[in-house]
Amino acid sequence: MTALKIVLAVAIAGFMVYSVVTQWKQVSQAWLGLAWQSVALSLVAAIAGMLANVMAWRASLKDLEHEVSFVSAARINFIGALGKYLPGSVWAYVMQMEFGRRAGLPRARAFLASIVALGLGTTAALAVGTLALPSLFDGAKAAESYGSSVRVALYIVMVLVPIALICAIPQVLTRLIQLLLRVLRRPPLTHTLSWGGVLRVVGWAAVGWVCFGIHLWLLANAQAAPGVDGLFRSIGAFALALTVGVFAIFAPSGLGVREAVLVAALVPSLPGHNAAGIAYGIALMSRMLFILADALMAGAAALTTLRDRRSARVATPQVED
Repeated sequence: MTALKIVLAVAIAGFMVYSVVTQWKQVSQAWLGLAWQSVALSLVAAIAGMLANVMAWRASLKDLEHEVSFVSAARINFIGALGKYLPGSVWAYVMQMEFGRRAGLPRARAFLASIVALGLGTTAALAVGTLALPSLFDGAKAAESYGSSVRVALYIVMVLVPIALICAIPQVLTRLIQLLLRVLRRPPLTHTLSWGGVLRVVGWAAVGWVCFGIHLWLLANAQAAPGVDGLFRSIGAFALALTVGVFAIFAPSGLGVREAVLVAALVPSLPGHNAAGIAYGIALMSRMLFILADALMAGAAALTTLRDRRSARVATPQVED
């Protein structure tokens, strides 16, 4: 199974390289058309969204009756998140559990916090995506080749929204977690999740999706004038694209899947017959900025770990023979 996932990931990467080569004129046009101010602000927006996700994970952990500082939560999330670049969907959670253990958390609680944050974050993504559905449906109408496929995907999203909202009810979510713990043969929760905790996780996740959408809109704004309608479309499309990418377990970090959704959303906002190539260039630039943001935040988290270790060594008195 692992070998199959690696083969699929390599195949997807190869297809993306082929797409870039065949559309290099349009892709390079998109990259050359990006002002450094737009790129820099887009990077800041991506980092802001990541920080909001850390707050969502921390709120999830607190509702599970455990609490860590923001710095510790950032270390667990930013360094652990690097596991998503490996084929498969479990490595990020494995790394987060290990770093959670180093922060004094039981592995099971760190894992549950990630699962709850993922589930409620998906609920927030579907809700945010719903707000942008009118714009996305209008964009699908403008696309002749893939418009029908996009509309089908949007109808599926509309069906999933009420299901996700029901699963986000604390009593229902608690029962789902208890079932998961029973399957994993772990001790059950001793309490029911609270409305306050659930709303905090969903709220921070929604802030993250808005920041990610602004990140995409800033890149598109450098090529066209998408306006407010384009902003809503960017927020909704990015929320749905990352959500679909998370569940594409064969693709590391949703490679290829995320780009397909973003291109479909961006094309109606871009001028000319080269819109598809330009949209693909923007989607690739978005991924490059996310990789850079992941590296920067993981590096910053690692530096704080080294700083704390040095401080601990200095504070520890040396015992003389």
